[in-house]
Amino acid sequence: MATEIKMPQLSDTMDSGKILEWKVPEGTAVSRGDILAEVETDKANLEIESFFNGTLLKIMTPAGSTANVGEIIAVIGEPGESVQTSSSAKGDATPSLETETITAAPQQPTAVSETVTPVAHTSKGLSVVEHGSSRIKASPLAKKVAEHHQVNLSGVQGTGPNGRIVRRDVEAALSSTPQCDGGQLARQEYPPQLAPTVSPSTGNGGTLTPLSKMRETIARRMQESVTTAPHFYVTTTVDMGEATRLRLALKEREEYKGISMNHLVIKAVGYALKREPRVNAAMRDGQIFQPEGINIGIITAIEDGLLIPVLRNADSLPLKDLVFEARAAIDRVRAGRPSASDLSGGTFSISNMGMFDVENFTAIINPGQGGILAVSAIKEQPIVKNGNIIPGALMKATVSVDHRIIDGIMASSFLKHFKEALELPALLM
Repeated sequence: MATEIKMPQLSDTMDSGKILEWKVPEGTAVSRGDILAEVETDKANLEIESFFNGTLLKIMTPAGSTANVGEIIAVIGEPGESVQTSSSAKGDATPSLETETITAAPQQPTAVSETVTPVAHTSKGLSVVEHGSSRIKASPLAKKVAEHHQVNLSGVQGTGPNGRIVRRDVEAALSSTPQCDGGQLARQEYPPQLAPTVSPSTGNGGTLTPLSKMRETIARRMQESVTTAPHFYVTTTVDMGEATRLRLALKEREEYKGISMNHLVIKAVGYALKREPRVNAAMRDGQIFQPEGINIGIITAIEDGLLIPVLRNADSLPLKDLVFEARAAIDRVRAGRPSASDLSGGTFSISNMGMFDVENFTAIINPGQGGILAVSAIKEQPIVKNGNIIPGALMKATVSVDHRIIDGIMASSFLKHFKEALELPALLM
């Protein structure tokens, strides 16, 4: 029996993905674990693997096209098997099903056509006229650009294969459009994923640089967080002297190779969340959602923004395993090859700016979570112990919580356990 392959949700923020490349053509035998396709998400390019043995009978979403999460992108089954393909993406009530027999021979996807509907004139001076029965050959990217700028594709001359309209054809049509909006060309308002590589001049000595797809996602998610979750902040100061000595002792051992202070911080957060699970919660559908596990997101800077690889069950991982798993996940993210599981399932996050000599800061909660910890640099300062002034290594940490579900008592309890674990790091072993 044929099996439908649907677009998976490869990150917590993903609602659609673009197929960049099919790694196997139609008619190819595949095994469980084989890579089927490379997908561009709002955060990174990720690979989809097969969970089934069989033959790739049909590619429903060709390379260069976008599918929503849950949409059918391919079908796997036995060679020559009859396949039912549906126009529905998510299996809802749909128009009629079309049955076709797929052979094992590779097939080339046909050009996509579209019907252009009438649209009113816009401020850019561009309009779309009615062509209800016209079928226009255009690439998915060209149609995205045209749709965004309300360009009538019937008036665009295609230069692609067999006269197909491609992106450069739409851009050429835009470049011939009269200037408007204070002399700015309409083409300057591309959505980030379609933006030209050259930033236009603002006319006052500066430039406008479109947001990358990742930056656009970050902007949207952060705005969502600060406008929906009332943030509440609690700060503590931790004496990191004992933790520093523990790290120096462990880093000489092979099983703890590469251990950093951040690994001890992650382990301490897992320790604290286990003892104050109310902070490991989130608002969902007007109710308090309490996840089963403690999965800590490690906010990681990359060239174009931030990614948050997730360390699962951080509270129960032995410290040496935590060091290995955290380093591996961060390395995959920085190399641009995160796994699907790396970017989803986080229940609490850590933002560590200690390496930048930051004394104190607050962080914005990642939507879908209830809290985030901002960790600052360790500073050498005099401290008083037993009436004596001695050198100390102090670090400030601030937890931001969603005040709808987490109050000051809960946040303070979390910080109390976090501080306890780092000042008596034997608790982490």
